[in-house]
Amino acid sequence: MKNKPVNKTLGAKTGKDILNLFKSKEGKANGLNGNAPTDETEKGLFAIWAGLLGHENFGTNDDFFQVGGNSLKGVQVVSRISKLFLVNIQLTDIFLHPTVSALAVFIKEQQKSVFPFSGIVPQPRPELIPLSFSQERLWFIDQLEGSVQYHLPAVLQLKGKLDQVALEYTLQSIINRHEVLRTVFRHKDGQTWQHIKDKDGWKLSLIDGASYSKNQEELQNAVNKLIKEPFDLSKDHMLRASLIAIDEGNHVLVVTMHHIASDGWSTSVLVNEVVEIYNAHVEGRPSNLGTLEIQYADFAIWQRNHLSAGVLDQKIKYWKEKLQAVAPLELMTDFSRPPVWTSRGAMAPFSIDKKLTEQLHLLSQQEGVTLFMTLLSSLKVLLHHYSGQRDICVGSGIAGRQQQEVENLIGFFVNTLALRSDVKDEASFKDLLQQVKATTLGAYEHQEVPFEKIVDAIVTQRDLSRNPLFQVMFVLQNTPDVPELHLGEVQLSREEYEHTTAQFDLSFSITETAEGLQGELEYCTDLYSAQTIQRILGHFRQLLGAIVIEPQQLIGNLSIISEEERNQLLFDFNTTQSKYPDTKSIVQLFEEQTAKTPANTAVIFEGDQLSYRELNERANQLAHYLRNKGVGQETLVPICVERSVGMMVGILGILKAGGVYVPLDPRYPAERIRYMLEDTSASVAISSEECSSKLQG
Repeated sequence: MKNKPVNKTLGAKTGKDILNLFKSKEGKANGLNGNAPTDETEKGLFAIWAGLLGHENFGTNDDFFQVGGNSLKGVQVVSRISKLFLVNIQLTDIFLHPTVSALAVFIKEQQKSVFPFSGIVPQPRPELIPLSFSQERLWFIDQLEGSVQYHLPAVLQLKGKLDQVALEYTLQSIINRHEVLRTVFRHKDGQTWQHIKDKDGWKLSLIDGASYSKNQEELQNAVNKLIKEPFDLSKDHMLRASLIAIDEGNHVLVVTMHHIASDGWSTSVLVNEVVEIYNAHVEGRPSNLGTLEIQYADFAIWQRNHLSAGVLDQKIKYWKEKLQAVAPLELMTDFSRPPVWTSRGAMAPFSIDKKLTEQLHLLSQQEGVTLFMTLLSSLKVLLHHYSGQRDICVGSGIAGRQQQEVENLIGFFVNTLALRSDVKDEASFKDLLQQVKATTLGAYEHQEVPFEKIVDAIVTQRDLSRNPLFQVMFVLQNTPDVPELHLGEVQLSREEYEHTTAQFDLSFSITETAEGLQGELEYCTDLYSAQTIQRILGHFRQLLGAIVIEPQQLIGNLSIISEEERNQLLFDFNTTQSKYPDTKSIVQLFEEQTAKTPANTAVIFEGDQLSYRELNERANQLAHYLRNKGVGQETLVPICVERSVGMMVGILGILKAGGVYVPLDPRYPAERIRYMLEDTSASVAISSEECSSKLQG
């Protein structure tokens, strides 16, 4: 079956082609809503929009984001405008001037600007080609701790008659075509540089998998081993592929790229080229892929020159003001945070149904924001409810492909933005939404600053137990559509693989589909159990439902619990028949048990244990001390102690003194602990030596 040639959309054409194509359609203005374009600038913009939106059902006064536009298409609009009109323009400008008419006026003003257009063109290569800023950070991480968590794998099942020679030729051609996939990294005397290997040096690994035909577990283990095999960044190609031959008509292809040479956008570029080159080869025709204008090394050189010291310092100033003294997010975890961050993780899929997705789209349009902004605001509300903090900073990726020359390149262009918000209970969700919009647009305007440079400028003291600036990542996958994979008559399908790494505490990744939103939550297994992650996802869905029903509601009143959880809290937990006498207190019951079995074990924690007699004696000593300090009937006594037998001594001692214990989890944010101490007006509190610092200040 023949495939349609790729990259034949209007969006891939040059500026001249766009204008010519528009002129051939000028007579079709009857399909427009509103005014037709008048001058050459409006005509050029109209053609760009039509090519990317896939329709012409709009006029010059229609809002880009209400006729089918989104952040991805906005990025592509920016790159095409820059190339066609030779102006410097940002994604923010599309939000600020969302109609053809308004944008045309803005472009004409920009053309009068004294600032030169900064397109990327091939330049003479220095002897030592520098790394891009993003590559530099990943190389450092790899040297420090390894980088298996930055592997980008894909596992495909191939059913049918596969031409192995054509497959190897296809992948070799792509590696020859994209220098970054045959780039290694050399380091000497404190300097790291790119070295581009010669063409035709890559090989497809062929594995006899006949023994896996009846043993899926062994096949899965073999696949996982291939994915986790570390790259040697000093000598390996940045794409490796293994073809496991189960039998003549059944193969499994395992492809792994390293993030230092690739990103999410690159996946669609790779798939497009695999489909086109393979089918062209088996059909005996030349491929329809055009020549690449530049290579990733040209981008790295341009980036270093474009962000010279003075320019970079000026752009970093914005981020310093936005992120100074940002507080770490202190979420409750199932397990104590390790002193040094590890990359152990897992993945949990989730979905948001079509109806709720449509409601979220409608809300976004009504408020003049994108779906990304609405989802990000909702997530920040959830994190606020969980942590009790107002200062919420979440990371997000941005494509980083502002020039059309890089759209068809495989490479590491994505940048990370730290988006900080003040989430207040007394503000409405709509208020937060507009705050997030303003913050996001400001970040888009300053997106060129590499995240690693922002970290260097702001973080003066690194906490090795967590990521700097933010611990939660949120991404709405706005990358070009990946075409259906048809390699001749071979049918392909994605295969699941075991996900065992994490880059952040929590990382939400959402993709929009015809059935609604499909997502994955990557989480650190050193911090969270699978059960807790499912509860978080359930609360996120519940919150989204509450928001679309009443977006003007105060954030503090938005509910994250389901009706089932509500009933459980209000009724189920309160309808159990008491097994204890109503006339006796827990202190009296404990003392009666002590008298009956003084030598029996009362409490065990890890390697420590106390008998009833020992626990009673220690609790009595504490109770006498507390009474001398003025603790009496119903006195509130905060207790901040880690899980231990000492915690039970403290609780029982407070009760014996007649007081009421107020538990303060040492993992609570300092802000919450201070609030609880002030709210109780406590004159005395109990703490262990390890936790005493939590009660100070």
